[in-house]
Amino acid sequence: TVILAAVIGTFVLGLGDSIGENAPSASYDWDQFDGSDETPVAEVTHVSGQNLDPDRLSARVTYADGSDADTVNDLSAWDADSISSGASISFGGATSGADEASLNDLNEDDEIRIIWTASGGGSSSTLTSYTIA
Repeated sequence: TVILAAVIGTFVLGLGDSIGENAPSASYDWDQFDGSDETPVAEVTHVSGQNLDPDRLSARVTYADGSDADTVNDLSAWDADSISSGASISFGGATSGADEASLNDLNEDDEIRIIWTASGGGSSSTLTSYTIA
């Protein structure tokens, strides 16, 4: 009885909205090149699979020494209500343009992760990651 009440309470309070919500299934390609200031730029492209909601994505860099760097919670540079195949976004030095966001000062062995967060923020999952070469 107690368990049933807890389950019902969870859904009545709206907490059940994100229970069992799975991260979108998609595939990604990463490309690395030197920016105009000769610092690394990493570009991720949504290749195939489910469309992504940019409002539920963030990017996080972890430095080579293991310390967390920056988190970009606004990936609106993808500038779409839904991110579909062919859309790309770049991170790194001297990036600019409508399809790019910037996490500055990328160096060898830094890791970039694209993170999806469930509605309500109940859970998150790394969709793809890349380590600067």
